[in-house]
Amino acid sequence: MIAYRLLSDDDFHSLHECFLLAFSDYEVDMRVSREQFRQRLARDGVRLEITAAAFDGERMIGFCLNGLGEWQGKTTAYDGGMAIIPGHRGRGTAKELLQFVELKLKERGVGQYLLEVLTSNVPAATLYRKHGFIETRRLAVFRRSDKSIGGGFSDTRIRRLAQPDWQLFRTFWDGYPSWQNSIEAVDRVVNERTILGAFVNDECVGYGVTFLPSANLMQLAVSPKHRRRGIGSAVLASLEATEPLKINNIDENLTGALAFYEANGYKQVLAQYEMIKTL
Repeated sequence: MIAYRLLSDDDFHSLHECFLLAFSDYEVDMRVSREQFRQRLARDGVRLEITAAAFDGERMIGFCLNGLGEWQGKTTAYDGGMAIIPGHRGRGTAKELLQFVELKLKERGVGQYLLEVLTSNVPAATLYRKHGFIETRRLAVFRRSDKSIGGGFSDTRIRRLAQPDWQLFRTFWDGYPSWQNSIEAVDRVVNERTILGAFVNDECVGYGVTFLPSANLMQLAVSPKHRRRGIGSAVLASLEATEPLKINNIDENLTGALAFYEANGYKQVLAQYEMIKTL
């Protein structure tokens, strides 16, 4: 009989091992060390006391990572990843695990539940829709289509920043970032991030942020009046340093952003649904 329970710090190593096995056949390479896994959980605001797992006897066979924070002005839980290990799928465990999680979140007074799921993962997307999740937008995933690193696009001065100026940076946005790339996520990983600013005559006109453990681009934006001058490309090239970045969850409605990454050698390889449910 499968049992479900919330986790604690004592379950961390088992959770990491289950994570690696459950995502071993995933479309995206999810392999991470224990330290990288811990950093990922911190970025996503995951709290083990609201993270649930499924057990077959003493063995963890599935999990649902849950973060907690604010989203669109409401207290929100974030599904940072739900998966069942091979050999235990197709038995209703994911459905029961999700039901268990939602019950525990409601008991805590959480108002809504947010997640992303690959559009190609039809079983998971179908499960979420059956549980009342509604698609809010589609998010693009990019990877560099070659191994060359750009540079020299602009004479803009690029400087490392110790702290983000969110009041200014927000004025550069055309949309809003996903949970994993949000302001809150950037602020949660102070020791694992790089922030670069682009300056013209000592005025900051653009910026970019990367999450160092996995080389993820979290945010990149340029002031509307300074676009199409190579500033964004200069920031991107500086952030890339010695290796291409992983660019996840770009709103597909932001056609200018999609064109920018494609012009800089990146190709859209996957898409995700962002979905939310009122609890």
